[in-house]
Amino acid sequence: MINKEVVPAFDMLLEELERIIPDLNAQGKDLLDQKQYAQAHELINKAQSVVTFQTKVAALRDEWVRMQVPATKPPQAKQAPKPPKAKRTSRRTDLGRIDSGLRTKNSDFHMPILRALVNRGGSMQFADLIVILSHYLKDKLNQYDLGLLPDGKTVRWENNVGWAKSKLIDAGYISSTAPKGTWQITLAGRQALENYERQQASGLPLN
Repeated sequence: MINKEVVPAFDMLLEELERIIPDLNAQGKDLLDQKQYAQAHELINKAQSVVTFQTKVAALRDEWVRMQVPATKPPQAKQAPKPPKAKRTSRRTDLGRIDSGLRTKNSDFHMPILRALVNRGGSMQFADLIVILSHYLKDKLNQYDLGLLPDGKTVRWENNVGWAKSKLIDAGYISSTAPKGTWQITLAGRQALENYERQQASGLPLN
């Protein structure tokens, strides 16, 4: 409320109180005429309390006027907050992440994934990929990789394979337009695998 509206608000309240007091007095008189003295006495007490309150309100109004508070600007309407941008969600669950030093790094799944895809003609479903990777990685996976996530169903390393997919897509090694559930290697992915295997065979440090 801006300051210039305070005095009219006091006046409206005082006018309402001024209307209530005669009504209470009239009701009290009717009760006395009906010889309902207890109820009449109770109503008269309420009327006296309203008169006392009216006096206090009038005093507060006068005090406000004497304060000479400068006028203020009306409050600005607050803009509704913008809804947060929707985050990209993954098609797999991100459950029970542990210290990356305890589990096999997601990057260690990259080349085995590409090799599995090439050996199966370039594409396959996730379930089939997991079967092949379980053979490729049997000597690399540790107890943390083989453990279950808090949901009690998902094997940690299988979930990490899903996370590895996003990195391979970002690198252009796996198609981002393949049908849902299908992992499909790209030409860039085939070239990356060839370069990796060539370095591995030559004994040169791997990138």
